[in-house]
Amino acid sequence: MAGEDLSDFTSINNLPDELIVLFFKYLSLEDILMCEDVSKRWRKLALDPILWRQFVIVFSGKPGQSEVSEKNLEIISTHSDFIYSLKIQYVYNYSDIESILEKCHNLISLELVMCRISKNFEDHLRNRTHLRKLSLKNSIQLSSEVDWLFPFNQLKELKYLALSDFGLAPGNCNMLLKCKNLSHIYIEKIRDLNLDFVKNLILSKENILETLHIHGGDSVDDSCLKMLSRCTQLRDLAIIRCENLTDEGLIALIHFKKLEHLQIWNNNNFSEMVLLKTLGSATLIILESLSLSRVKNISPVIVDIISEYYKNLKFLALYQCPRIINTDYEKQLKSKFRNIDVVLY
Repeated sequence: MAGEDLSDFTSINNLPDELIVLFFKYLSLEDILMCEDVSKRWRKLALDPILWRQFVIVFSGKPGQSEVSEKNLEIISTHSDFIYSLKIQYVYNYSDIESILEKCHNLISLELVMCRISKNFEDHLRNRTHLRKLSLKNSIQLSSEVDWLFPFNQLKELKYLALSDFGLAPGNCNMLLKCKNLSHIYIEKIRDLNLDFVKNLILSKENILETLHIHGGDSVDDSCLKMLSRCTQLRDLAIIRCENLTDEGLIALIHFKKLEHLQIWNNNNFSEMVLLKTLGSATLIILESLSLSRVKNISPVIVDIISEYYKNLKFLALYQCPRIINTDYEKQLKSKFRNIDVVLY
């Protein structure tokens, strides 16, 4: 090849479109926007949906973030058809949220964080049939006088749902059963769900459920834990109020094959013996995070087992466990968990 002109081989413009797009995937959004100005061909390639689906466009009303938000608002205005993932945070005027949503017709992911949301949001959801992720964590409703009934039956492709304390009620909860792809469910702030609905929800997601965060209380009993043990893909389970659970439900945890994150809070019923047997099982020692806050019979012996055998553990919460806090044993915890974040208070 000596003496040959290799410029044709090294020129990026001689590469096929698919390969150039592959290179573009490693660029930032700012760089992608610059590529649009290089040539007509590059502009076409830079607008490939494959590239834009990887970007989350963030608009924030938080002080100090206005410059970035204004740039992103301009991107939303000029590239509305290519906005697939949108995150709006700290916006308290719903008309501002509404004006942004009206521009974005192709959303597959929508997050509203720390926002004030009007009941009109229900109407917006009816037009979001391709939405795969919906998160309203820590947002609040502008009016709580009537039930908010999100049209989950319209969201056929939904895979990820995270709610604040509204949007799911007796009038629409069964709609959630029609979301055939829903595998990540964060509804821990929704109270007073019907127990039969919770059982039907678990049963309908038995083969796909990966995450379930639920409030608990009268909405969860021992049979729910037994049903969850048959969810072969479950990796993340949180039950905030466990007052009604007994040893019969607790022992079912040993049958969870892939669990990586577990939160079991607020229980006086579990015996120390069954806690020892459950938390010492081979299926649970692979956990990466474990929260046992306000569980009455968590004892130093149980915590010793956790410190000895839970080699993957990165986070442990023993918040207000009465047999641990304000004891001599509490003073030893730092030495037992040198590389783990332990929460007691």
